Amino acid sequence: MKMNILGIHTTHDAGAALISDGKIIAAVNEERFNRIKHYGFLPINSIDYCLKKAGIGIEDIDIIATSSSVLDPSLKLLFNLSDREISKVYPAFSQLGNLKARIKSNIYKYLEPREVLPDYISSFKIKDSTKILPTDHHLAHAASAYYTSGFKEKCLVVSADGVGDNISIAIYRGENGKLTLLKNYGIEGSLGLFYGMVTESMGWWVGDGEPKTMGLAAYGDPNSFPDFILKSFMPEYENGTLKKPYNYAKINRFKLFDCYHFHFSELSSIKRIKDTYGDKNIAAKAQYLLEKEMIELIGYWAKKEGVRRLATSGGVFLNVKLNQKIVEANIIDEYHVFPNAGDGGLALGAALYQQFNICGEKNIPKLEHLFLGPEFSNYEVESILKGRNIPYEKVDDAALMAAKLLAQGRIIGWFQGRMEYGPRALGNRSILADPRKKENTNIINEKVKFREWFRPFCPSLLYEVAEDYFHTQREEFFMITAYSVRKEKVNQIPAVVHVDGTSRPQLVKRQHNEKFWRLIKSFQDLTGTAVVLNTSFNIKGEPMILSPRDALKCFFDTGIDNLIINDFLISKD
Repeated sequence: MKMNILGIHTTHDAGAALISDGKIIAAVNEERFNRIKHYGFLPINSIDYCLKKAGIGIEDIDIIATSSSVLDPSLKLLFNLSDREISKVYPAFSQLGNLKARIKSNIYKYLEPREVLPDYISSFKIKDSTKILPTDHHLAHAASAYYTSGFKEKCLVVSADGVGDNISIAIYRGENGKLTLLKNYGIEGSLGLFYGMVTESMGWWVGDGEPKTMGLAAYGDPNSFPDFILKSFMPEYENGTLKKPYNYAKINRFKLFDCYHFHFSELSSIKRIKDTYGDKNIAAKAQYLLEKEMIELIGYWAKKEGVRRLATSGGVFLNVKLNQKIVEANIIDEYHVFPNAGDGGLALGAALYQQFNICGEKNIPKLEHLFLGPEFSNYEVESILKGRNIPYEKVDDAALMAAKLLAQGRIIGWFQGRMEYGPRALGNRSILADPRKKENTNIINEKVKFREWFRPFCPSLLYEVAEDYFHTQREEFFMITAYSVRKEKVNQIPAVVHVDGTSRPQLVKRQHNEKFWRLIKSFQDLTGTAVVLNTSFNIKGEPMILSPRDALKCFFDTGIDNLIINDFLISKD
């Protein structure tokens, strides 16, 4: 069935995605455009980009899929709908009353003036036959996992995050292109909020700082204090049942800098545990308990369903160490994690669900790449460089040039093609360095990323040599699962091996990213090492870069030595 489906997510990590005739055309998060990390309101620029990439207008959209069972009333203004019109496309909206005045005031409060010009908003006037279809929060997460898994047979699908639509964990059966809800657990069963409480006790934002907790955990000892001390602040599961709920009633949710945040009233109690046993040890204990409870829950449902295939999404599964433990627990044989597992992936998940639900497709494709964002031509790049009087050199082979600079010990900003969808740099918006030099870990953390000393870096390596470096035969294209590095290789690539001997790799296939594959192959030819250090092109507290202008700002503000944008080399010396 020929159909254009626009997915929209309008809260934490807002974004949009477009599926046309069953193909994912574009997907992007609004933070990349407005430079507000985790931006949580109308994704106007994201919608505009998706439509332009497809070469269509809003009037060509057949279905608008939203990522919550409750329609965001702001969409009424976004699509220039009267009360009567929105009641037609979404009847339940009439129960919300006339909110137009309040919506307008919120628009002006949260968006920059250029984003609220009436002419701009009116360009999103949808046609009468367009349907706005709300998709439950966790169903959208589950859809993002199942409909990108490539699984042909029955599988278990699990969505887990802090909370969404009053649910924290949802268990589904995926079979014959359909998702069937088996069980869900409310906020009182949230493992994500438990991990978030520990994260906030460290002084980091909930919904942003959890990777820091995970990174720090490797330096601690989970046996440094008894489990029950921290377990008193978390739910517990047994045989698929929430054996011990935890009352998260005292949560304050607030908005700051256009981002939603949580604050926990129990924080003082957890801080006392942290102060008693230390940051590293409470992080290690929280990581251990998260793994234990989630594996218990998944193991029960996988056995009950009689399946050895698992697909997951939701912010909890951005935890690469948890994913490693799931793989190692021998409760499943095949495991797929949707790479943009947090709320940033909900727009695509909602669109995918409506695509398969309405069209009745049963063939589940496997996600091969995430290059779904904007790209810039050589003409656009050169115009920017000339306009700013920035010296540059046009090179014949950007991949070879980058490999040579890396082999010389340089730190490189690498900007190519379409931007990645999701939180990981996968070779198009990357900062690269030589993984053989251990000191690069501290140099990049201190002088480039300006972030905490304990944060690890990831390797990108040729698909063909993966088993030489890691104990795995799985195709890991998206840096979403950690693995133990072979002992004989640890000292060869020390800058990308964490203190616990693990790393989260990206395996690079030539057909997925020709230029990046050639860069790594050239580095192998020069050094004998088929691995490069790869981290996202941004500094602490900022979203990944989108445009050449973003790249130039980051380059000149940091200790990056060289910048390659498409075929142009920019240097500081």
